[in-house]
Amino acid sequence: MPLPRRIVSLFAALAGASFLAAGLPCSANAGAAPARSPADSVLVDQRGAAFTLHELVGKPVVITFVATRCTDACPVADAVFAQLAQAHTAAALVTITLDPRYDTPFVMSRYARDLNAPAPAWRVASGKPAAVEALVAAFGVQRVADDVHSTLVYCLDARGRLTKTFALSTGTARDVRAWLARR
Repeated sequence: MPLPRRIVSLFAALAGASFLAAGLPCSANAGAAPARSPADSVLVDQRGAAFTLHELVGKPVVITFVATRCTDACPVADAVFAQLAQAHTAAALVTITLDPRYDTPFVMSRYARDLNAPAPAWRVASGKPAAVEALVAAFGVQRVADDVHSTLVYCLDARGRLTKTFALSTGTARDVRAWLARR
């Protein structure tokens, strides 16, 4: 069941996701020194391809954060994204590691293969620790440890704005599909 709008708004405000609420700013400012934005954080997907969230602007994006060694909620997130990928969801799917020191691009590549994650429709990504940490902070992911963390699914519209956040559950794939149908 999706969270009530008030709670989602509160999560977004507390999460510090203001860069998303206003759209994904990029560092390409004509004539000015580039300002780094979390949207410009370079990630590496399971094919070894570098990308940024800003590059995905133009279509909806659904994001979650996982740790490959997590045995609690992360397998549920993986199952939700597998359902979305199998349904050929009209959104870019991005799974980002919470543990880039362990979940290197090589580890994430093996993980994606085990999930049958079809790139580029579903990108399973890692990156340099600073880049991943910038995104974790921007989305307000709460962590006690790499495998003890908040479990939310973030939905960005085609302009890169955070428009919906779902608590992870077995019904999240259905909720995301309904969100996309209203776009």
